[in-house]
This record gives sequence, structure tokens and C-alpha cells, in this order.
Amino acid sequence: MGYLRSEEEVSAMIEEMKRKSKGKYITQGVTFSKDSERQMELLKYALMYSSSFSGFGKELIADKFESELSKNKIKNNHHALSNSIDNNTVEVFEKKDTGNFLL
Repeated sequence: MGYLRSEEEVSAMIEEMKRKSKGKYITQGVTFSKDSERQMELLKYALMYSSSFSGFGKELIADKFESELSKNKIKNNHHALSNSIDNNTVEVFEKKDTGNFLL
């Protein structure tokens, strides 16, 4: 897959978004044209499929980048395992709120 930006550029963009937002969340929007039959159908099915549009969107993104997320998780787990072996300690990972995901 070809990327439009480097990881460093995107990290800087996200930090800027975090700095500019006052609330707890970063919001990215999707618009649907009322005049487009196709877009109205897409919106209808998305809302039928999920309890929230936001959760549906996050699941789609997770599905799209599943292999990249798995690679990163493996890399992070290996790093954590190396650290715990080196320090003779075991790290406990706190479960995090992942937002609204599909039911």
C-alpha cells in the first residue's frame, strides 16, 4: 500500500489536532449529499448495521488496516517482553476504552 504521508508527518498532524482540540476527542467528519441516492443508501446501511456511525467508521478503519495494526501490536509486544525480561519485571497492560464498536 502506498502512503501519502510519512509516519512522522502524520504524527505531527495528530499532535497539532490534539493541541487545537479542547475536548477529549479528535473528530473527523464524513458528509453525505442529500441529493445522492447512493450516498443516502450508504448512510442508511451504516446506521442499520451499527449502534453509532462513529463506531461503524472505526471498525471499517480497523478492518482496512488490520495487518498494519497486527504488525505494530507484535512489535510493541516484543518490545514489552524484552523490557520485562531485561528488568525481571512483568508489565501489566491497562485495558483502554476503544470507543463505540459494533455490537
